[in-house]
Amino acid sequence: MKNNTSFTGKAHSGKYTLDTLHHILNSELSKYKNIKVPNINHSLSGTELASWLIDSASPQELEELVLMVHQAKKRSSDTKTIFQIAAAALIK
Repeated sequence: MKNNTSFTGKAHSGKYTLDTLHHILNSELSKYKNIKVPNINHSLSGTELASWLIDSASPQELEELVLMVHQAKKRSSDTKTIFQIAAAALIK
């Protein structure tokens, strides 16, 4: 049996449905007109990044990203940095 784990080593909880994850990412990323990718001269819109993440990431990765965003919001931190890192990972 395959163990569903993310890069943090935590098992996939299945807390959210795939549709819910897509909705959360779309609504969060629609807040940003431009997201500049660090270390390269490239930027993309929030909706472009949401579409790209949904197409290329696994449900476990999407859930982990959503959980990171929720934790950042709990601490009144900026979520844009999380999305910049995700964009950089997708480009490389």
